[in-house]
Amino acid sequence: MRYLVLGPVATMRDGWMRSIPSEKVRTLLAALLLHPNEQMSVTQLTDRVWNGDAPASPRRALQTNVVRLRRELPWNDSVVTTPAGYLMRVEPDDLDLTVFRRLLDEAAATTDLEREAELLRRALQLWRGPACADVPSGVIQEYDVLALTERRLRAVERRLEVDLLVDHFDGLVAELRALTAEFPLRERFWALLMAALHRQGRQAEALETYHTVSHRLADGLGIDPGVDLRKIHQEILTGRGQHELLSPRTTVTVHGPPTVPSSLPTDDPQFAGRDRELAAIDEFVRDVDSGAPAAPRTVVIDGPAGMGKSALALRWSTLNAHRFPDGHLYVDLAGFGPTAPLEPVDALGLLLQSLGTPVEQIPDSPLARAAMFRLRTSGLRLLVVLDNAASSDQVRALLPGASCLTIVTSRNQLRGLATRHAVRRVTVPRLSPGDACALIGAVVGSRIDPGSQEVRRLVELCDRTPLALRIVAEKVARLPHVSLPHLLRDLIEDEERLETPADSDVNLVNFRTVLSWSTRSLDAQSLILLRRLATDAGEEFSLTAAAELAAVPPTVVRSPLDRLVAINLLGQEGQYRYRLSPLVRAVAVGLTTSSASLSVPVTRLVGTAMALKAV
Repeated sequence: MRYLVLGPVATMRDGWMRSIPSEKVRTLLAALLLHPNEQMSVTQLTDRVWNGDAPASPRRALQTNVVRLRRELPWNDSVVTTPAGYLMRVEPDDLDLTVFRRLLDEAAATTDLEREAELLRRALQLWRGPACADVPSGVIQEYDVLALTERRLRAVERRLEVDLLVDHFDGLVAELRALTAEFPLRERFWALLMAALHRQGRQAEALETYHTVSHRLADGLGIDPGVDLRKIHQEILTGRGQHELLSPRTTVTVHGPPTVPSSLPTDDPQFAGRDRELAAIDEFVRDVDSGAPAAPRTVVIDGPAGMGKSALALRWSTLNAHRFPDGHLYVDLAGFGPTAPLEPVDALGLLLQSLGTPVEQIPDSPLARAAMFRLRTSGLRLLVVLDNAASSDQVRALLPGASCLTIVTSRNQLRGLATRHAVRRVTVPRLSPGDACALIGAVVGSRIDPGSQEVRRLVELCDRTPLALRIVAEKVARLPHVSLPHLLRDLIEDEERLETPADSDVNLVNFRTVLSWSTRSLDAQSLILLRRLATDAGEEFSLTAAAELAAVPPTVVRSPLDRLVAINLLGQEGQYRYRLSPLVRAVAVGLTTSSASLSVPVTRLVGTAMALKAV
């Protein structure tokens, strides 16, 4: 073993342990080792090394410390420079953390309790104290060490539970008393202590233990003991002892697997295309099935309104649900819609309830809820889908423990999220012509030829956008007695072809309204620019052309253009080339005819327009 982080950070060579004298270099080494073989960006590393207070030239300062770290290590190829930052190349047996994770995986896989206990002991013996005990970085302690510590405690709980199940009582009560003193609000330790006392014929002490924990939970958190504690107490009190922790080994029964939480909506049976995007998500999480050490993963699926981001997330999640044996959670964050976005504190409440947390045990504080959610999900192979996010701030508090995969969908590119988290991005483009025609065929059925000239033209008028295609296809499908060529011609000429039927029973409004939700967060300068582009620019245009339309220098127009790109109202085709969808154009032109549709006061728009002209 070369590297140690389960305690003070150190390196091993020829059987000798050596610490890193420099605090900054030691912190950098810890940051890399806590994410072995994973690329860490410059921002992620500077956040951790300088505890969120980056120096004036973070890249240069980081490079200096990387050079110093390489000098400290006798293995020249360990720290690898990548396009975005650095990674630590670590073989499976080089790092105590990877060995710890492997042993826990082996313990979870075995059905032999004696073997499981042995593996858990070997894993826990690797710990020499708190992880990264000599690393003062608060960012590392909060984002990396907290989840790792929770996994250690879960392993301790399971090892004690197995000892109880196989009748290994030597020192068990003393160890549990020490743990309940150190972690007085961790109910599982109290449950195990009560069971151990009962199994040794010490019923009075077991009942007294229940009263002790009841008072501590009431005084500390204002809550009652959980279901398991209450059940164990009741069975000890009545003398039944049917709980498996209270039963002798000879009567231990094997229960079926616990109920796996799953709140994913039903997958769309008419899903079409997206093979490239599905493969891209597969590539990002390909190590999930391999048993490789889990690392924080967040996939952001972004794209314009109606492009099928949610459908893509649900299709991938449904196809890969088996890769997440601990459950699949889903929350619609309502970031773009007729109602206000869901507050993070409320979303955390829904997520914790999905995990089986009783409502009365969920704290009121947003920070406490976020901490509880990370702790409850740490060490689990869990999939969390956060759909329709409005902003990075809405998502950041909802990220689960480091072993989980999070998929976020948003019209916003969520650039702020990527500055502090390992985010992989999948941008959803228009459907290919073939897939767009296939989607209409799937909705309408066999009476339509997806390859016909009329369908191909209609597909392009809908800009190959899934929601627009579905609205049009629904109109075709509900008029089966009308001549198809005649109906298609009418739809092509109909200015209102993207309106949903008045009696629609789905939760949709017309497509223009769906798109207009994207304009809510626009500042006046960006909104004015969008309206001018919609009126006078072509489908594709350059930075220079946009500056001429706005009557401002290119350096001034670049920022509002970037804001429009960030929420996917504009596509960026190159460094200085942009594309305006005809559907977005229709919305932006419509906004010019109704002051009630504007997301800012008219007086402010006029003032901003005059200011732009004066530049």
